[in-house]
Amino acid sequence: MSAEPPAPDPEHFGPYRVLGVLGSGGMGRVLRAHDAEHEREVALKVLHPQWAQDEGYRGRFRREARIVARLNEPHVIPIHRYGEIDGQLFLDMRLVEGEDLDSLLRRGGPVDPARAVDLIGQVAHALDAAHAMGLVHRDVKPSNVLLVARSDGGDLVTSAAGEDFAYLADFGIARGGDEGTGPGLTATGTAVGSTEYMAPERFGPGAPDARSDVYSLACVLYEVLTGRRPFAPGDPLALMYAHLHEEPPPASTLRSSLPPGLDDVVRRGMAKDPGRRWQTAGELSAAARAALAASGVPVPRPDAAAATVGPDGGAGVRTPTRREHLGDAPSERPPAQAPDRKPWLTRLTWAVAAIAVLAVLLLTALLVVIDGRADDATADASEAGARLVALSLPAGVDPAGCNVEPPAEGELRRLSCPSDSQPEGVPTGRYTALGGAGAAEEFAAHVEANDLRQLQEPGDCGSSDTPQGWAEVTDADDRVLGRLSCAVDDDGDAELRWVWDDLGTLGFVEQRGGGEDGLSSLRSWWSSEADRS
Repeated sequence: MSAEPPAPDPEHFGPYRVLGVLGSGGMGRVLRAHDAEHEREVALKVLHPQWAQDEGYRGRFRREARIVARLNEPHVIPIHRYGEIDGQLFLDMRLVEGEDLDSLLRRGGPVDPARAVDLIGQVAHALDAAHAMGLVHRDVKPSNVLLVARSDGGDLVTSAAGEDFAYLADFGIARGGDEGTGPGLTATGTAVGSTEYMAPERFGPGAPDARSDVYSLACVLYEVLTGRRPFAPGDPLALMYAHLHEEPPPASTLRSSLPPGLDDVVRRGMAKDPGRRWQTAGELSAAARAALAASGVPVPRPDAAAATVGPDGGAGVRTPTRREHLGDAPSERPPAQAPDRKPWLTRLTWAVAAIAVLAVLLLTALLVVIDGRADDATADASEAGARLVALSLPAGVDPAGCNVEPPAEGELRRLSCPSDSQPEGVPTGRYTALGGAGAAEEFAAHVEANDLRQLQEPGDCGSSDTPQGWAEVTDADDRVLGRLSCAVDDDGDAELRWVWDDLGTLGFVEQRGGGEDGLSSLRSWWSSEADRS
């Protein structure tokens, strides 16, 4: 076994002087650093040493970094340099001083329509450039849109349309639409992306393409216009069902000042069938601009710096028109007939009998329908659970080597993945989807029952100082994605459990007789194959 690479100087990383930590996650850390050679401050993404020891990943890292570095598009954060220093892979990127769009919306609420459409247009330029090179971003969301700070030091909340410059960040998890589900530059696992903005096809087995990013961009447009996500976050099952089957309320019904023409733009951008959507991000942006122009709202000029990227702006775009929604006129009731006051007892007896028979038939039919709907609901829940579990399976797990087990109470789907049916190095595991907050509650109960203390980060699991405990799993912006626990049971088996909040799924792997030493190897496997941070 090769020796571990030496720990880097905490104040230096190769030629870079470390000035601070911008974020951290399961893949590594993002540092604020000074590049002495070029006399500039940069954002330095440094991956954990284990990634450099994986030859397959090293090759993919360099291939993807090379493609992203070639994205010579103004709204993509430039990559200055990439490579390996002291056994750790790194990306040297432009340091953007400013604020992400998610933070801006939380502080200031929705922005005016012209500013919203201008911002979406800038992100669309970045996406069209990436798509032209065969890359799919897969995680378009407000927190990945960075706004450059104002030169006058003013609050970005008060900026007007045309005054923003936006970058689409985190192309580190971008990959070709026909690639597998292995780890990207900043994320691993199959569920790459945020389910609040995930296109319906992402919940199935097929690979996403550029139109999946268009769907996510339409979700972002909706949120920037209304201050609300298209579908409320919460129950993962309900959220997935909404993306697959429901329509969000029109944006103009949530904010009356919005031009109704934008409703058509968002509706088409969020079409369930990818073939019925805008086929490029540029088409969505151009349609939004046309809708504003048709309503008389002044629109900032298109971004001239990026105008050469993507399709012809307004070609073939239909100008949406205002639609009046008229209800049906109330129907007139026929004049009431004068009651027949003659005592037709025989007719009354037959009528009562007929009503009784009809009631029995109706009740029987109703019970059949209810029973059928219950069966359908059970089948739908099972199918939804299967999709959620499939999304949360670690990258190295072969579903064909798993057994479907009868779900326990509250569970939607349960897979048992025997180690002898999995590729070498994949531990025995169990993966479960639960309804509502069931996964989080079951994880919390396990932590309480085993009196596990909170650790600073997932990497502490299995360490010599704190081998057992639990930690929050966060992304580079310190947003909580889930939690990971590591413990040794009474039989000396090493166990790892984790929960993904947005999917409502629980994962569990064990190493029989592994003890505390086994926790370290399990956590290394989890970091490389299952971590989504």
